[in-house]
Amino acid sequence: MRASSTKDGLTVRVVAGTTSVIIGIDLQKNKRTGCLGFTIRRTDLSAGGKSVPLPNMLKFPSDTAADGITTDRAPLQKFRWGDYTTSPGRRYRYQVVPRFGAPGHLQPATVGDADGVAVDITTEDDRQQDTAVFFNRAAAASRAFGLEFPHITTEALLLGATAEAQKARAWLARRLEEAALAFLAQAKDNTFALHACVYEFQKPSLLGALRDAMQRGADVQVVFHDRQKLKKGKPDPADKTASKNTDAIKTAGIGAACKPRKADPQDAIMHDKFVVLLQKDGAALAPKAVWTGSMNWTDGGVYGQLNVGHAVYDAGIATKYETLFQLLHADSEAADLKKALKTLTPVPAAPPPGHGIHPIFSPQSSTGMLTLYAGICRDATCLMVSAPFELHESIRKALQKRPEGTVHYLLLDTRKALGKPEEVRVQEGDPRNTLAVATTLSSALHDFQGKLLEGNESFLHAGIHIHSKIILADPFGSDPILVTGSANYSANSTTKNDSNSLLIRGDLAVADIYATEFMRMFEHYHFRASEAAAEKGKKKGATPKKGKAGDALSLSEDDTWSDKYYRSGSLAELDRRMFAGTLV
Repeated sequence: MRASSTKDGLTVRVVAGTTSVIIGIDLQKNKRTGCLGFTIRRTDLSAGGKSVPLPNMLKFPSDTAADGITTDRAPLQKFRWGDYTTSPGRRYRYQVVPRFGAPGHLQPATVGDADGVAVDITTEDDRQQDTAVFFNRAAAASRAFGLEFPHITTEALLLGATAEAQKARAWLARRLEEAALAFLAQAKDNTFALHACVYEFQKPSLLGALRDAMQRGADVQVVFHDRQKLKKGKPDPADKTASKNTDAIKTAGIGAACKPRKADPQDAIMHDKFVVLLQKDGAALAPKAVWTGSMNWTDGGVYGQLNVGHAVYDAGIATKYETLFQLLHADSEAADLKKALKTLTPVPAAPPPGHGIHPIFSPQSSTGMLTLYAGICRDATCLMVSAPFELHESIRKALQKRPEGTVHYLLLDTRKALGKPEEVRVQEGDPRNTLAVATTLSSALHDFQGKLLEGNESFLHAGIHIHSKIILADPFGSDPILVTGSANYSANSTTKNDSNSLLIRGDLAVADIYATEFMRMFEHYHFRASEAAAEKGKKKGATPKKGKAGDALSLSEDDTWSDKYYRSGSLAELDRRMFAGTLV
């Protein structure tokens, strides 16, 4: 949901997902003189709560308080802020108030209900079938995790059986695991079936849920990755994915329901992570829904990497996934599979007009789907891309060829996703780009998440923190376009691997969920990079600036902090107006 309001030169737009909210702010240029930032207050209307100021991690250099800093005393010196503590399906009010004066003597001295601009919204509800989208917290939540679970300091403690360990895992998964289990639990008796294709198929809780469904009489069938990568013509001992899958299946006692995906080529990945829910319609099973996304069935996939699970309750879409399942269950050869998929999910030259969901399956005989995605990127005014691996050349070129007035937000696991070093320099040097890379900081969460992600897996997944695959074009307009799923944006993923994507057009609620979660991770990693750079400077003996505009880790004590946001054509100006909805 999105809502906005304007009063006395101040515009506030709030975009609400399920567990994250973006607050976009714009202040008329002639109103900004002397403005030291904004106080933001939130009221939980569903609980009848009182107005509470949102926290700020930064403060004025002259402020000696050690903790408890909020935007009441340390106003936000940005025109965009995220609240990542909301709950699904609840009503909230956000009040934004410009503050003037001086540090310690802000005006207005106290914030009243009538000050500034207030906007009421209702967060999307992931319990509803149309908005069943789930993101985990991932590695960026290390500081909050340390405060919430100070005694969970090792991988063994996190994966233990204590009540605190269970609570910590649920906190990290943030309903992603819970939602996957709930999807599987819908197969309640012998009138249901679950047909799954999963790459890394190892998480005991999820395999156990399939075993439970079998015991309830449901028809459970699984295709799992069982190819063995070759090295110099011989099995690569570093590739342990298939053996880990086999061991987990044996431990769970579900071998009778599982079939390996073995067909050549051996260096291809059965990279899907989907489950089709079927229910009997008369004597025959009919597809009802599909669970898909980027989440591998591993501890690292649920508690470590950034991942998304997305359930689609549409019989037509589920039927296409069921057809794909049957092709993989038959262990189809690559040539036969490509021929079948060309008919099952033909790749359009451009996004189909009108609102709708369009699945695209691989392997394909050509890279047409990448050309499609490149076109989406090229035509977007506002673009958000999340990529764990190197983007295909056609997409990289599209990121460079776009008109003035466009903004790109790129969330990458490494800078190598942008190609060769010279390509990276071009993208980093483009003033219309903002990059956030999976910067790691020393923390207990990072240490044991790193161990969760170490795994012996020779297809480049080890150590990956940003694992979601997202292209989101013009998310705040009336016709957003989203690409999401298990497929990476590479030639191998497109022409060799078994994988799937959803192209979703015109769904504002789903776009709001993806946009708010994307910016949650983007802002975390962007701030981490600032902290890491500051620490690096300290080690080199650099003297930090004191409250000047541009000092990333403290507030400015005058209004020069906002200068960059009013430079015509600058990224900061475009960002300010894009999120506030004032960019015409």
